[in-house]
Amino acid sequence: MNILRTKTERLTVTGMLIAVGIILPFATSHGFGLPGNVLLPMHIPVFICGLLCGPLFGTAAGILLPLLNCILTGMPAPYPNMPLMICELCVYGLISGLLFCKTPLGKRKIGVYVSLLSAMICGRAAYGLAFHAFLLFDGDLKAASVLGALITGLPGIVIQLLLVPGVVFAVERFLGRTERSAVESAKNLITREKATCIIIKDGKIVTIEEGRGISPVIAMYEQDMLKDSVIVDKIIGKAAAMILVLGGVKYCYGLTMSRDAVEFLKKNGVTVKYDKCTDYIVNRNGDGPCPMEQTVKDITSPKEALAALKAKIEELKAKNN
Repeated sequence: MNILRTKTERLTVTGMLIAVGIILPFATSHGFGLPGNVLLPMHIPVFICGLLCGPLFGTAAGILLPLLNCILTGMPAPYPNMPLMICELCVYGLISGLLFCKTPLGKRKIGVYVSLLSAMICGRAAYGLAFHAFLLFDGDLKAASVLGALITGLPGIVIQLLLVPGVVFAVERFLGRTERSAVESAKNLITREKATCIIIKDGKIVTIEEGRGISPVIAMYEQDMLKDSVIVDKIIGKAAAMILVLGGVKYCYGLTMSRDAVEFLKKNGVTVKYDKCTDYIVNRNGDGPCPMEQTVKDITSPKEALAALKAKIEELKAKNN
């Protein structure tokens, strides 16, 4: 799962990192006289982009940075360095993003290092393949071999291993603090009976619902409000959990949550926290199980659950009328 969860966030950060990737090589080369093939300053923003924004944006940064630097500063040289660097850097962005954002590695601290090292190896392999492909057509190729580039760039590799994970951890901590603050505010509103269900996105409360039962959750799903959101709800049973999973919620906090809901959410990769866990959700009279929970008791598919819940709601409406 991407650390930066919205497309706007990822696009903005990618643009900023590309800008850093243009300024940094110019500053280290012209300001301090340090060659780019030693410090590898373009590699740093590409790795960070892949880890924070995912494989698509990481790959884009890896392609655009050598191209833009070549056009704006003349470094790297148009041939053979620029195409070699594009092959190398786009693989850096792709592999780091795939491993960290699309696999369970993203949920573990060591995952940053595993993703980074794996991307380094794959990127160097891509450089080597491109180098030997060019060598077939140009026997006088004036570019560093894989071994030569690796040895020359050792100081840059050490800097990457120290700096890149630190940046990723810092962003995670910042976003985590912002999100925790919003969750506490949402819990306070529910405790004071000012709301029953609250949606948080990008660390901010964006929707406050006061309705009871499953209907508000279904309405939020149908309005496409749940994707990549944090949900804080007064009561979360399996019925609500199935709709939240269907909507793509990433984190659920329930003041009261049923065991079936906890199990279903965790099974589907949703982070779960609660104040109280109960065996089942009771009905509004408090004298038996909630009818919505009974409706989805033997259902495993969220889509089937949605259809069954809608039918049950209509049945209850007709009965009450």
